[in-house]
Amino acid sequence: MNEQSLNEKQASDLPVARVEARSGISIVWLIPLVALLVGAWLAYKAWSETGPTITISFKTAEGLEAGKTKIKYKNVEIGQIRSIELSDDLSHVIVTAELVRNAKHYLTKSTRFWVVRARIAADEVSGLSTLLSGAYIGIDPGKEGNSVRHFVGLETPPVLTDDTPGSHFFLRADNLSSLDVGSPVYYRMIKVGQVIGYRFAEDGQSVEIDVFIHSPHDKQVNSNTRFWNASGLEISLDANGIKVSAESLVTVMMGGIAFETPRKLSQVETVTKDREFVLFKNREATILENPTLKIEYVLHFSGSVRGLSLGAPVEFRGIPVGEVIDIDMEFNAESNEIMIPVTIEFIPESIIFKGVPNQKEFIRSHHKTVMNAFVKRGMRAQLKTGNYMTGQLFIDLDFIPDTPIASINWEKTPPVFPTTPTPFEEISTTLTSLIKKLKNLPLDKIGSQFQDTVIKLTSTMQKTEQLVHALNTSVTPSIIATLDQTQKMLSTVEQTIQSDSSTQRDLQDVFDELSKAARSIRIMADYLERHPEALIHGKREN
Repeated sequence: MNEQSLNEKQASDLPVARVEARSGISIVWLIPLVALLVGAWLAYKAWSETGPTITISFKTAEGLEAGKTKIKYKNVEIGQIRSIELSDDLSHVIVTAELVRNAKHYLTKSTRFWVVRARIAADEVSGLSTLLSGAYIGIDPGKEGNSVRHFVGLETPPVLTDDTPGSHFFLRADNLSSLDVGSPVYYRMIKVGQVIGYRFAEDGQSVEIDVFIHSPHDKQVNSNTRFWNASGLEISLDANGIKVSAESLVTVMMGGIAFETPRKLSQVETVTKDREFVLFKNREATILENPTLKIEYVLHFSGSVRGLSLGAPVEFRGIPVGEVIDIDMEFNAESNEIMIPVTIEFIPESIIFKGVPNQKEFIRSHHKTVMNAFVKRGMRAQLKTGNYMTGQLFIDLDFIPDTPIASINWEKTPPVFPTTPTPFEEISTTLTSLIKKLKNLPLDKIGSQFQDTVIKLTSTMQKTEQLVHALNTSVTPSIIATLDQTQKMLSTVEQTIQSDSSTQRDLQDVFDELSKAARSIRIMADYLERHPEALIHGKREN
């Protein structure tokens, strides 16, 4: 068997391959299919986890960096800046940022953004952590409004966020004074809120101030609450010395507001948010309730009103009952006099009528009768000095005894209230009248008559002196000699008469009396010798 035959035999023993067509899909295709599914899942996951993209406009991009600056809420990262571009008019920058997916629920018209940087203010220091980590954008999520994607960023952080519990109130004041956004609000010298905004009132005659009182302190505000401007220092000078008080150092530097609720007031009503109150200029002004009735009176003064200014108090025995609102100067052509009319605003509600249930209604319907009765009893308006160091004056209402009869002139507008001069003016008037009377006296004639009287009186005194001298030199020695002779004669008679007859006894008694008289005359002569002026003036009493 040769080699060829062997090869053919082996080939015939090998199996023969049979080619058939495949009826299904090859498993190899599962690999790209799985890859496609994984890719789709990854794309969906990336899409579902991608948050909204927003734009925020700021005046400057100071401290902001694309791809680095974060957006945080309560110090939790919720987004990042992607790009920073200038606006078309170059007036501001536009920041494009991407937020987390859940952020889309609070991107409304009321949402606010601002740049958090290190800030130092009078009442607080904030953002110091940004000195190391860099600035970031803060967010105050909005709860109301339509969903938006473009925002205008704040240049300064908001005073409070929407999630801060508390209540808003509005205050109306004549001017803003030293108040500003962020100025504190105090209750019993504890900070309980702050000023969050201000604006002109619609009439342009006052200022409306928005304040926020934190919870639970907002419950202290009711219908009787009084707000006043606590800015700066309050300095007062009275009999106890100088008093200096302030709510805090912050109010001295940047102003502030304080409030309290007087306990004595009744009919307390709860108030709702956004209630409007009056902002008084100081605490003293809150002593009076919000008056529903103010009566204007005109006071006429003829003397100087130097030291009286607008806003000066009107008091009744030390209790404020109004204030000065206008000071003018008028010339009366009929009397040829210049008067100074001072207009005051009197608040009759400051007077409490005992036993009257509805005080305000009683005052409103009977104030003319009440004021007429007061004036009839002697109530007058008078200028008084409130401070002798500064010369500041105020209007004092009081009952003046023995004052001339007067009445309120209700026919004038405003009514004219009677006044009385000050004690100094009365003294000045009296002295002026006395000087005029002295000036009208005929002093020349009186002087010449007085001179003649003095000359005559001098002559009379000289003659009297001569008379006394004559009595002293001639009359007195004669009297003494006569007395000596009389005494000698009586002694002789006494020696001669020795009988005990009644006649002799009577004579003895007579002689005794004569002796006593002689002694009295001698004593008188001695006295006249020592005091000759007794002849004119009489004997001086011891």
